[in-house]
Formats: sequence, C-alpha cells, structure tokens
Amino acid sequence: MSIFLVILLAGLILIYTNLSAVIPGKKGKLLALGVLIAIFLGMTLRGTLAGSALVAFTSVWLCQALLLYIPWCIFRAVRRAIRRRPLQPRTVTVTSRALLAATLAMTLGLIAYGVPHNAHYKLVDTTIELPAPYTEGFTAVFFSDIHVDPLFDRTKLERMIADVDSIAPDYLLFGGDLADVSTETLDAWGYDTLFKKLVAGAKVAAIGINGNHEGMQERSGSDPNGWMRKVGFAALDDATECKPHACFTGRTDFQVARGRGTDRAPLAQIAPKNDSLPWIVLDHQPKGIEPEHTGRLPDFAFSGHTHNGQFFPGNIVIRFVWRLAYGEGVLDGVRWIVSAGVDCWGPPVRVGTDADMWVVRFVPRK
Repeated sequence: MSIFLVILLAGLILIYTNLSAVIPGKKGKLLALGVLIAIFLGMTLRGTLAGSALVAFTSVWLCQALLLYIPWCIFRAVRRAIRRRPLQPRTVTVTSRALLAATLAMTLGLIAYGVPHNAHYKLVDTTIELPAPYTEGFTAVFFSDIHVDPLFDRTKLERMIADVDSIAPDYLLFGGDLADVSTETLDAWGYDTLFKKLVAGAKVAAIGINGNHEGMQERSGSDPNGWMRKVGFAALDDATECKPHACFTGRTDFQVARGRGTDRAPLAQIAPKNDSLPWIVLDHQPKGIEPEHTGRLPDFAFSGHTHNGQFFPGNIVIRFVWRLAYGEGVLDGVRWIVSAGVDCWGPPVRVGTDADMWVVRFVPRK
C-alpha cells in the first residue's frame, strides 16, 4: 500500500507540474490545482452519479496524461543534463498545451468507444477434465467484479440472469467486488431482488467471496458478506463448504483481512477434510498459493480483480504486473482461471479487453 501511495503522489506531482505550464503564472497553477481538486472530489462523491461520472472521466484522462507526460519529462530532464540549460518557457507552454489537447482527445475517443463496448460481455465456454479419481461431471458459471455503482447498467445484470437461467449450471460462482455503494443503497435500488433471481439460476448452490472493494465497504460500515447471504449466496470468508460435486474454499481478500487487522488463514487450515471430491478455491486476487503451504493442492482456482487492464494502456501494463493477468493458466501447480470481470471499476470503459462471464464444464477424464 505504501508503494502505491508513493506512485500515486509522484503521478499527481507530474500532473500538477505539466498542467501548471499550460498557462504561465498563477492561472496555470490554479488550473492544475483545480484538476487535482476535481479528482479528489470525484472520489469523495463516488456514490453519486456526478461523482461517479467525474471519477470515470478523470481515471481515463489520468492514464492518457501520464502516458504522454512521463516521456516529455524524461526528455526535458535528459536535454537539460546534456545542454545544461532548460527549454525556453514559450516552448514548454506550447508543448504543454499540445499534450493537454492530445490527452483530452485520447480520453474522449476511449470513452466514445469503450462505454458501448463495456455494455456487452462475452460468455467464455471452456471444458476442464477432472482429475482421474473423480467421475461425476458438473457445470459452473463464474463471474467477478460486477462493481455496482451509479453508472452500472442494470440491463447487464438482467442479461446475466437470462443467461444463467438458459445455461442452468449446477453452481454459480462469484469472485468478489460486488459493489462500490453501500448495501442499503443496493436494496434501495432494487438489486436485492435482481441478485436473488440470479442466484436462483443455480441448480445446486451459489457461492461468493469478498474482494478488495468489500474491504472498502466494510470500513464504511456495510456488511457485504451478510448482504450476499441475504440474496442467496454462500459467502465463504476463509471457509470451506463441500457440495455434492466438489468442495469450495473461499479466501478472504488480502485487503479485507488488512482492514480487519488480521491475517488470512493458512490454506492448509481451511482445506477440505473430504478428499473424495475435487477441491476448488475462489480467491479474488490471482496471487497464487502461499509459498509456505504444504499438503494437498487445490485442483482448480478462480480469480478476478485484474480486469485484464480494462482499457489502454492498462491492458498492456497488466501483463507485467500479474503472472496470470487473464484467462486459463497454471499458478503454483494449480490450474487457474482469471476473469476480466463482468463490469468495471470507475470508468465503464473497455478498450482492448472484453467483459466476460465463464461457463466451465467439468467432465470426467477420458
């Protein structure tokens, strides 16, 4: 967290420095300060439509601004070191204005394309063979990162309900990050009724876990786990439940545990005692299995959190941040699936990525 704060502070200083150069003198400093205030104001009013819209725009703009401002600042620093004198003030002003115009154009373009693209999600249908001892197949629908907020399109949830009803899976699995508003707001907006309909589509059980945004909601007084249980999920919080086809372990998210002032339980401590069933782990962040774990490994694991970078340039940078940023792979000897999320945090923008929901068909090994 401290590293993130240092990076954030450095980014804001970079933004302030470049924006203040757009207009010479006090007016430039006021412009830069006004933009920073707008960023923090949007975060403060995140639960309102205006605040969410402000966060959406500034989040996309910040990414594009840093993408151009970082090379510009490096160029200025290198040039000054070589020539031992700064650029002419007029050159700095003209370039700063051009960069600002470019970042705004890039932002508007990404929003114009990315918002309609995010309104849809794809169904990723995959078949996985069960380990040799297990002979009873089953189907699961997995989704993550729905992030209900004032900008969330409820028709997407209605389409999810229709898809789950059509697929009729044995299990509905949720990978965390339910909402960015309080549980009371979810009820007031009618999402309790919609999620009950979604959960009803699972023939055996619906299982959910908390994500890092549930940690934020807990700190503000909400009870996301309780709300999930109210609408029909078995909300697993460093706990395991065995069902007819498999045993499911839901991990407490790292940031939820940190907010509570506790550590996550060792995986071996919450592992199923029943080894006659496949073992599936739901863990919001795809960090893999803790190095100190000994004993049986899970057969499969599911995560979300990464959004696959969501939009440019995040969809490129994300590959260098996570060992498995998206899709099917293996982490620490466990077959892992990482969803890009069925929706977005902040800006409802998808560029270079697709929102998704996974249909996983577990079949006996041939």
